[in-house]
Amino acid sequence: MELEDFARECLAADRHPGDDHFFTLYRCKSCGSSLFRLTIEHHTGSQEWNFRGIIWGECAGCGYLCRLFTFTGEHRQPVSEERPVCNCGNRIFFTGQCERYEGEEGIPGFFDTGVIAGKCSQCKRNRVFVITD
Repeated sequence: MELEDFARECLAADRHPGDDHFFTLYRCKSCGSSLFRLTIEHHTGSQEWNFRGIIWGECAGCGYLCRLFTFTGEHRQPVSEERPVCNCGNRIFFTGQCERYEGEEGIPGFFDTGVIAGKCSQCKRNRVFVITD
């Protein structure tokens, strides 16, 4: 399954046909590659269903360190880090974000939920890294 389809499935997009679902594949700001080694930095207030923190991506192509996603504030402090590894042992992922915005008959709505997911560059297994709410 393609990463975008997987991310939409994680958000149950088919059960929300009136909402808008936007997918973005992250790319390195230096070389344009979409392959990253991730570091997920959890901050105070982060929960399994509602991530707070920073997701860093080290480009597998050129080594540039990118801040891929941030949802934190000055009042939050780092509490833990994880460096995702696929079941096959690989640390390099295609990584993207899908967000759902409530729809109201063509009028742009409010952010509802989101997911940051990845596809292993080696075995092609998809996985969820964080959920935002």
